[in-house]
Amino acid sequence: MFTMRCLAVCLSFFVAVYAAMSLLVSRMWSHGRRLLWESPQTRATFLMNLRTLPVASAAVVSAGVALPSFLWLEPRTTSEPIGAIPVILGLLGLLVLAAGVRNGLLAWHRTSQAVQGWLAGARREASLAGVSLYRVRGEGPGLAVAGIREPRVLISEVVTEELTAAELAAALKHELAHARRRDNLTKLGLRCLAFPGMAALETAWSEATEMAADDAAVSNLTEALDLASALIKLSRCTPPRHAAALTTALLSKSSSALNARIERLVRWDQHHRNLPPRPHRWYLAPALVASMFCMAMGYCPLLSRMHQITEWLVR
Repeated sequence: MFTMRCLAVCLSFFVAVYAAMSLLVSRMWSHGRRLLWESPQTRATFLMNLRTLPVASAAVVSAGVALPSFLWLEPRTTSEPIGAIPVILGLLGLLVLAAGVRNGLLAWHRTSQAVQGWLAGARREASLAGVSLYRVRGEGPGLAVAGIREPRVLISEVVTEELTAAELAAALKHELAHARRRDNLTKLGLRCLAFPGMAALETAWSEATEMAADDAAVSNLTEALDLASALIKLSRCTPPRHAAALTTALLSKSSSALNARIERLVRWDQHHRNLPPRPHRWYLAPALVASMFCMAMGYCPLLSRMHQITEWLVR
């Protein structure tokens, strides 16, 4: 009974914090979109941190506060029954975790089936920077990265016929940037953290990663124009299809996002001259140390307060 009560309490706090923080993040994102003025990579990192904040907060509260409080202050021999509230919230917590696992497995299964179909009859080319390259036929993606543990670049014959050598090199560098940053693995994590109201934030993260990969693929105006030309050509000869969930394709599904990328690449030189310098991160160290000190000083009172909330919850 003690173990069941402990599990119910921890899951109750997890689902309560997760739902509250998810609603807060969705509201913050709807009002703070214009604040994202930094580079695409910084913006993508910020958006991913913001997206994972609810589950991280819920895990810290349930495992770092609720669990120690229950184990330390709750008597192990008691006939006190489990209340209805922790049972309901605990079941909701299990449902949230199960739904996340189901979404992740379903996306992985569907993507695996799609990739297997694309690779049927594909020809393996020489590896690029340690990443395998496959030339696919038929209805496969024009140019995309597939795979979680071992990313692979898939390129169709149409792409190699339509693009010049310089354009193809820029496009391949773009996909290699996705492979190095394990963006497909991040997409799998997002599938496991499904929550209503997060679609706009996840779309913004996806668009930021595409621009970040554009920046990683070019180092001068000539390369930027080559990549922009590749995007224009491929958008005409291979219109974006509904790609598999855990793949990153060169072409965006959104025409407005694709137009923004092309315009940004055409203005590459001016954009990079006006880019603000990246601030140093060392200034965060004092705030981090101070936060850890305050947490250590108030941890025992926090556990006591948490136990009072737990006592009210289980009644």
